[in-house]
Amino acid sequence: MEWKYQTIEREGFALQVAKNKTDGPPLFWIGSALYYPRVIPSEIAEKYEITVVDQRGFAKRTSSKPESREDYALEKLLDDFALVQTELKIPTCPVVGHSGHGYMALSYAREFPKLVSHLVMISTGPSHGAPILEAEVYFQKEASDLRKAAHLQNQIQFQKNLERTPEDFFIHYCVSLEAKGFYQVPFPSRKFWEGIHTNKLAFDYLFGEVFRDIVVEDFFKGLSVPTWICMGKEDYQVAPYYTWNSILKEYPEIKMTVMEKSSHLPFLERPNEFLNEFQNAVLTS
Repeated sequence: MEWKYQTIEREGFALQVAKNKTDGPPLFWIGSALYYPRVIPSEIAEKYEITVVDQRGFAKRTSSKPESREDYALEKLLDDFALVQTELKIPTCPVVGHSGHGYMALSYAREFPKLVSHLVMISTGPSHGAPILEAEVYFQKEASDLRKAAHLQNQIQFQKNLERTPEDFFIHYCVSLEAKGFYQVPFPSRKFWEGIHTNKLAFDYLFGEVFRDIVVEDFFKGLSVPTWICMGKEDYQVAPYYTWNSILKEYPEIKMTVMEKSSHLPFLERPNEFLNEFQNAVLTS
């Protein structure tokens, strides 16, 4: 699948946008315009016209002004996405957020409901705060010895990588979680990150503070669009699927699918099953 790229500059950031070309309905995918086209399989890209937009953590800075946490305020990111969707004339459609980007998609759907037809949160736990502590409990209880041994080796390599290029902390961190985030062990995930730029302050602030403190119930109360959550059953990278149960009891209109034999990227690992579940969730709501 061929992807075409363009850059939209906004407030000192060069936001990359990737778009495939099909005759299918549109999807608006939040995250990295380089990373996600590499992991979105052809089974999905051939059926949907997907626009993937950078969030500022992945965008190169074009300003000489010193960066600050305010540059990465969630409200600013949401305005970025609305600008891109409006400027590129992307019609009202499902918005997709994977992992931590699920919180961005959730926030976007609440703040800009006229631009969003459905909210799709993939491999996103209830928060990056207390619920994520259950991920280690789940890992120790359910993971195979092979997976645990691979994770230990990855942590050793993580420290070596960090000493070499500390500015790439987020990439090194994600790669170090391969054994927790991929059903297949080992899995060569670094290839997905080649050439990707990261702004460390953005990830420290957003993933370390904003997503840690998020209360999804508060967002669900103000949500007016149909919502689908998809979790991999063997995803040990974020709060496990069952940490959603008590919350979703209060919001029976929100659908959740737990995919077997998949981890943190269910759309990559089980594309046909994912596509079927996605279409059922979106077309029936």
